[in-house]
Amino acid sequence: MRNNLKDIDLIKQFNFKFISIAASGFFGKNIKGVFFFLWNTAKTIIRFPIIIFKIKADAVIASGGFTSFVPIFWSIILQKKYFLLEQNRIPGRLTKYFSRWAKEIYLGFPLLSNIKGNTFYAGNPLRSEFLSCYRKDNGRTILVLGGSQGARFLNINAIELANQMQEFEFIIQTGERDYDEIKKILKSNNCQLIGFTLAIEKLYQKATIAITRAGAMVLSEILSVGIPSIIIPFPFATDNHQAANAQFLVQNNAAIILDQGYQSGLSNDFIGKIKLILNDLLSNKAKLQKMSENAKKLAQVNAASVIANRLIKCLGN
Repeated sequence: MRNNLKDIDLIKQFNFKFISIAASGFFGKNIKGVFFFLWNTAKTIIRFPIIIFKIKADAVIASGGFTSFVPIFWSIILQKKYFLLEQNRIPGRLTKYFSRWAKEIYLGFPLLSNIKGNTFYAGNPLRSEFLSCYRKDNGRTILVLGGSQGARFLNINAIELANQMQEFEFIIQTGERDYDEIKKILKSNNCQLIGFTLAIEKLYQKATIAITRAGAMVLSEILSVGIPSIIIPFPFATDNHQAANAQFLVQNNAAIILDQGYQSGLSNDFIGKIKLILNDLLSNKAKLQKMSENAKKLAQVNAASVIANRLIKCLGN
């Protein structure tokens, strides 16, 4: 697996032991991509049992995706218990294929449809900083979250939105990939750009409303802090899982969903729609407060300890 430098920074910050393995995707890849998948899988199949014996692993916890294939494969061969963490409401292919043999599958959100195996809705594990994070917003700050890699469509349209809504303050997490490009087109003084931060909870504290994609982790984070949100699911997400994640919040009156469609650049139509939503929410404190309360009710704030306790219990049986 190609290491994400920001992930490694976070791992070093908390002094975790870290061993990387070679992995790459398979589905939707061209011939070159399939070759790399086979090559990386072969290398990892040889190396992974050495890792298991070296660290004396009693079990394997897999979070899904192509990276987890070989660890689960060796868990079955070596007859070790394995557990799955499924972040999204629509499970990934690996979760679907291997759920029936997992000791337990821990769900970040309630699934849209059942899968085989022992599932338990625990929520997505979050850092303790989120659990002690309390909002101190000024009632007019809009936080735009494109994710750690950024979301170009959100970034470009958020800049224009800030230009047109000078009475409000904007904080835009652009992702480092888009930071320089977005900075060049920034014209207004009511907008702060953040490329990437390991302390996103500090931005959450300032947010009156969040505009965000619908990745499972970012939704779990904003629920834990109780931030009302406008969710724009990524339209090309696998199995449209982001839309499913968003609907969970919308159905519980903690968020409003806005469809991006297949637009990719600056869209006056999109900006017009989101301005109407923002103006309605920011002028209605009672509605915002209710959305915040609903978000807090949905939050599974003790997910990490719940999962850890269940793992320990399962390994003791």
